[in-house]
Amino acid sequence: MPQELQQAIEKFKDWTSQHLLSEQTNSTITQTLYHYTDVRGLKGILEAGQIWFTDYRHLNDPSELTHGIDMARDVAHQIATGADGRVRLFLDCFLDLFRHDNFAPTLEFFIACFSRARDDLGQWRAYADNGRGVAIGLSPSLFAVADAPPPGQLPEFVGAVRYSLADVCGRHEACLEEAAAIFLTTANANANLLADKSIGIPFMDQFVREIIASPLVWNCLTSKHPAYEHEQEVRLVMMGTPTVLSPFVTTRFRGSEIVPYIAQPMPLRVQHKIAGIVVGPAAPPDTERTVRTMLRSIGIDWNFPISRSDIPYRAS
Repeated sequence: MPQELQQAIEKFKDWTSQHLLSEQTNSTITQTLYHYTDVRGLKGILEAGQIWFTDYRHLNDPSELTHGIDMARDVAHQIATGADGRVRLFLDCFLDLFRHDNFAPTLEFFIACFSRARDDLGQWRAYADNGRGVAIGLSPSLFAVADAPPPGQLPEFVGAVRYSLADVCGRHEACLEEAAAIFLTTANANANLLADKSIGIPFMDQFVREIIASPLVWNCLTSKHPAYEHEQEVRLVMMGTPTVLSPFVTTRFRGSEIVPYIAQPMPLRVQHKIAGIVVGPAAPPDTERTVRTMLRSIGIDWNFPISRSDIPYRAS
C-alpha cells in the first residue's frame, strides 16, 4: 500500500490507542464489585480460586454484541446522510463488513460479569438461585489489569457496561466521525491514488477492518440494552481467534444446554481479596452461619463480614 495511505491508517490506530487507553483508565475499579451466584457456585469459586468466563452467546442477554453492532450501524447511516460522496462510499464499505455473521466465526469473546450493586433484586432472582444464593464482594485490586498476563493465562480487559442509548451511540459516533474525517482528508490529498480501484478499494477495506478490530468491537462488548441498567455491570473480557482461545475452553451443562467457558485463576484465597459476602433475601435463616462454616471447611477463616440482603422477598 502507498505510504500516504498507510499513514492514514496509522493515524487512526494512534487515535484508537489513546481512546482505548482512556477507556481503560476511566474503567479503573475503585469500589467493591459483586458476583452473584448460588451457594454451590460460591464453594466452587473459592475452592478452585477461579472465575469462569462464559462464551458471550450463552449469557442471559440474547442481544449480547448484536445490540452494540445495531447501534453502530445506525450511527454510520446517520453520518452518511448528507456526507461527501467519498465518505458515503467509505461508510458503505464499513456497513457491508460490520455484521455479526461476518466476524463471529473469526473472533471469540468470553465474559465474566460483576456488579457495582451490592443488593439488587433482579440479580438475586436471575443469578443467585432466586434469592437463595449469595453475592461475593471482591476487592478492587482483583480488577487491576496487568500489562502482561502470568504465563499460561490469557489477557483480560476490564470495562464498565454502558446502557444509555445516547452514551452507546456517542462512543460509536466518536470513532466513526474520526475515521471518516481521516479518510476524507486522505482522499482529498491523494485523489489520483484513490481513483485507481486496485489501490482505493484495498485501502478502504483495510481501514474499515482497523475500525472494527479495536474500538467498535470493544464498544459493542461493553454495551447492553437499557433494560439491564439496574445490574450496574462491570465485565472482564477475553477475546481472540478460535485458534488462540480453544486450548483454554471447556464446557459445562446448564440443563440441556452445553455452555463453553474458560476457567481463569483469580487469587480469591488471598486474605483481603474478599471484601465480604451478602446472603440473598430468600436464603434460609441460618445461612450466614452455614456459609461461615463452609468457608472454614475449605480453609478460608478470615474475618470479613457476612451480611444479609435488605430486600423483602419471598421466593416461590
